[in-house]
Amino acid sequence: MINRRNFIEGIASGIALSRLGAAGALGLDREGTTADAHPQESWIDNGMIDAGGSHEPLIFVTRRGGQSVDARRMIEYQQSEDVVRQLKDQGVEVFHTHLYKGFGMVAEKPEMEDTVRTAQMVHRLGMKIDTYIQWSSMMYETFFAEEPRAPGWIQRDASGQPIMLWYSYQQSFRYIPCFANQEYLDYLKKVVRFAVEEVKTDFIHFDNFGQNAEPQSCHCDTCKNGFRAYLRNKYSPEQRKDRFGFENVDYVNPPLWNTQNPPDQLDVIEEPGIQEWIEFRCQTMANGLAQMVDLIRASGRDVVVEVNCGGITGDNTPWTRGADHARIFKLTRSFWDESDQRPEYSPDGRLITAIRTYKAARVYRNVALLNTWENESAIAECLAFNQTIGFAGIIPLTPEMVKYISFYRRNRNLYVGSSDVASVAVFRSHPSITYHFSKAGLSVILAEQVLIQARIPFTLILDEDFSRLSPAICKVLILPDSECLSDEQLAAVRKYVDAGGGLIVTGRAGFYDSWRRSRVTPGLQDLVGWRAAASTPMNPMADAAPIAAASASRNEFGRGRVVYIPELVFDGPLPAFDVYFTIGTNFLKRPKNWKELIDSVDWAARNDLAMRVAGPDFLGANLVEQPDKRRRFVHLVNYNASKTPAIENVEVKCALPKGSSARGVSLYSPASENSIPLQFQMQGATAVFSIPKLNTYCVAMVSW
Repeated sequence: MINRRNFIEGIASGIALSRLGAAGALGLDREGTTADAHPQESWIDNGMIDAGGSHEPLIFVTRRGGQSVDARRMIEYQQSEDVVRQLKDQGVEVFHTHLYKGFGMVAEKPEMEDTVRTAQMVHRLGMKIDTYIQWSSMMYETFFAEEPRAPGWIQRDASGQPIMLWYSYQQSFRYIPCFANQEYLDYLKKVVRFAVEEVKTDFIHFDNFGQNAEPQSCHCDTCKNGFRAYLRNKYSPEQRKDRFGFENVDYVNPPLWNTQNPPDQLDVIEEPGIQEWIEFRCQTMANGLAQMVDLIRASGRDVVVEVNCGGITGDNTPWTRGADHARIFKLTRSFWDESDQRPEYSPDGRLITAIRTYKAARVYRNVALLNTWENESAIAECLAFNQTIGFAGIIPLTPEMVKYISFYRRNRNLYVGSSDVASVAVFRSHPSITYHFSKAGLSVILAEQVLIQARIPFTLILDEDFSRLSPAICKVLILPDSECLSDEQLAAVRKYVDAGGGLIVTGRAGFYDSWRRSRVTPGLQDLVGWRAAASTPMNPMADAAPIAAASASRNEFGRGRVVYIPELVFDGPLPAFDVYFTIGTNFLKRPKNWKELIDSVDWAARNDLAMRVAGPDFLGANLVEQPDKRRRFVHLVNYNASKTPAIENVEVKCALPKGSSARGVSLYSPASENSIPLQFQMQGATAVFSIPKLNTYCVAMVSW
């Protein structure tokens, strides 16, 4: 499969999100986040159809090598009015092009001025401009010549050697700048200021937003001193002593590695210094981005910020990339995921989707951008779960993409202003997943896989929103091996269940605190009803064996219900993990006891789920609503369309707000110019109807 980056480079060298989704469905309040405090990026709330144009300047294409002899002509063509007009005629509304690659503003100034002229033309044609800015590259050969201080701005490993971009096999001229270095960030602000003031950009794409995995982390003096300052600011002297055993952190260094202790084989991360180094790297990236965002928003211009940081896949990104989605997505309105996991249903029952990434985007009011244009199921999935087109590709657009753009523009009112309806929340505990990815990370993926293939509407909940979860909106909370829970989170769980929420606990959820220190008694013992021996200083995990052997249980607690499942058991031999315990698509199948989890969700929710859809395992479904217009939408995606081009008689049950009764059900599909009315009946507050035929995608609107 050709991804966006390879496709764009090949061309150069060879020739809205609707408003708050899942967080709104949970009743979570995101006031106070940077994105909500600055509404000037609101144009993206009307959805986004973005396409290009190459984002590679000639200077990079030339330095990289392998280009065509007429590369200049082709790059100029990619920014021409002819190309922009063609894309506009196909329904594209945002034009993607290059601005800054990392050679320095002096070396790149001529091509940056070309982008200014391109932006003027794009705006004249009534479109918006999306400008590319490289985040993680400093092309030192020209940059050092421009800026004498720059050798002190690059990342250096523990031996003092420059750190190159992670795919620099033939690009060793690309150093990674140090994001803890304020002088470098101030330089990058000049580039951003040029984009805002000179280009008058509408959208900034920060590419390669991430750092290298250990052992290639920055050990420069700025990072060492910054790490120590971070610890001093984060913790009081008493807390530092509790954390490290001593108060003075003036000599604490980033972690070191050797042949006997390779970081890519570190399974459980318990050492406080490594844990805090992970958090420091994540916070450093977020702080750097926040400075750019604040600069942009202070200008008063309507500019959307996007970063290419990846989505929710099988990577432990805080550990391997210094990228924590919860910190990043609060600052952005869009992000790229280039994982290129093509949606498909395999003969062994694996369903590969990007649903997790789209759900994370909806939680934070972001538009996710993925390489969808070559696969109709991927385009359909994006429309169903992203609620907009996102990135449509590179000219010429594929016929499938043009078809879906036309459908979306005809029926845009079905998508704009929608919010996700979720009966279940899956907790993605940052310390649990980051510090034990092979267990907590896999467990959360397996739990989500069950819900995806059972078509149970769910959302993701992260640490910062945990205490605000409301059982009045979300019926069930799942803690899939959420090992590291703070005292505050444990109290929030009890409050949630006592108020009537359903709780499903798997494995060792609550066995540790947020620093991954084992608790004397498991934190959820009173809710789950475990009977375990107390731990002792000599045997702090004395309680592990009896609990690990405990059988499934169901309990009433206050007004709520609690289910315990000892383990989500992988179906078949467990595949080998990749380096850093990366979880590949070969893990994306339902666990052996998936029916037990579905039954538990039903019991914990008192059989009160917002949507039920009958169909084959390769059928996906999403439920959203526009409460102000009094309508809900059931989006259906056929992930096996290449082998099963039609699914017939899909039975749907769509619950409506209490006391409501449906006025009508209409079916919309890219295969039809007009909507089709469907017969339905009411069962209480639930509309029951059948979709006669689904090819790849359709959406049913239920109005009340």
